[in-house]
Amino acid sequence: MNVLIILAHPNPESYNAAICDAAEQEFKDKQYNVRKRDLYRMNFNPVLTENSYSHFYQDKIPADIQAEQKDITWADFLVFVYPTWWSGMPAIMKGYFDRVFTNGFAFRYSDEGPVGLLKGKQALIFQTTGLPEKVLKPPQITMAMQAAFDIGIMDFCGIEVLAHKFLYSVEYIDEETRKVMLNEVKEVVEMVGQQQ
Repeated sequence: MNVLIILAHPNPESYNAAICDAAEQEFKDKQYNVRKRDLYRMNFNPVLTENSYSHFYQDKIPADIQAEQKDITWADFLVFVYPTWWSGMPAIMKGYFDRVFTNGFAFRYSDEGPVGLLKGKQALIFQTTGLPEKVLKPPQITMAMQAAFDIGIMDFCGIEVLAHKFLYSVEYIDEETRKVMLNEVKEVVEMVGQQQ
């Protein structure tokens, strides 16, 4: 089983990095093949220019994007790890979808509407927030973020989301709570293994 982990956080010592490491180790312990794409360490360019947009439309995909698409094609599981900034994902992650999940690769349009081309793939999402659950859930911000990602991107491209795990108040938790949350990450990965 092949797993591609995509991390979007600028600090290599962040809690997001720790989540990424915990998930990676858990998958490796299960003998899965794991590749990791750390978008900030890669200096991934998230900007979709008009020139690039036209090339995508003409199916002339740049070499750097072809490499990312090759990894996605290889993967059975996609794992996304990122913080919540301004009620959404970091710009570098959004730009990853803008540039990598292209028309003709991740989806295509038909007379009946969009068709996801990444069917058969599954995804896990680990999303951290600086705010507590009691602040985000009542106004349905958590639900809106989850719908935008799980339905607006994953389902649109044919990818089945197995779990979208929110980890709340990460900037204010103590070391013991951090460990508890990392164990929850491992439990989510364990759940995936049991479904195979």
